[in-house]
Amino acid sequence: MLDTEVLSRTAPRPLDVGTPLGDVRFAVRAGGWDVPARPELTWRLDSGAWLCRWRHRSVRLDVVSGATAAELPGVTREVVVFRVLAREDVGELVVRAELAGSPQEEPTWESAFTAETADAVVSVGGPGADRLRRCSRAGQHVPPYWSRLLGADAVERTGGRLTWRLPRIDRGDYAELWVSVAWSAAGGDPGHAVDVDAARVLRELTQ
Repeated sequence: MLDTEVLSRTAPRPLDVGTPLGDVRFAVRAGGWDVPARPELTWRLDSGAWLCRWRHRSVRLDVVSGATAAELPGVTREVVVFRVLAREDVGELVVRAELAGSPQEEPTWESAFTAETADAVVSVGGPGADRLRRCSRAGQHVPPYWSRLLGADAVERTGGRLTWRLPRIDRGDYAELWVSVAWSAAGGDPGHAVDVDAARVLRELTQ
């Protein structure tokens, strides 16, 4: 993903994204490996973003996270991009994003939710199954065989939790999944900011 030899190492940091309504917390399971909360290695990028890395005999997980331009007045956005490189066949990839205490609400779309209080609004979202299938067919972000393996239930939304249950990754292949967290003052509409162009966001974070 990046030439880490030219980057500045920093202390390991959790992947949590702090919002006015609390932290959005992430959990990853790749095959039979539950990824630890803190990475093995962390680097600070020139953009102000972080690159975190975990290594396992079957997987290397790189995560780039940081603030990106939301292009909406009064909206702040951070994006977390997970990149799994399969050193051996990986049976499944599960990524969870959760904002604890979020109310049960009707989703505006399958892979996003919004929580609101008298003080702030927070939206969390990422790609749905159809979006990932399109990426697969286009040869972007995920393996080409995912287009026939991804089911309609690949993304599960329960209150303030989103869970992506994604197909296998064959040895030597990689998959990228991105999750956006956006917030504003009460009365704002950060939900439109969580639907991002992953390639553009990656360029912005890693420039």
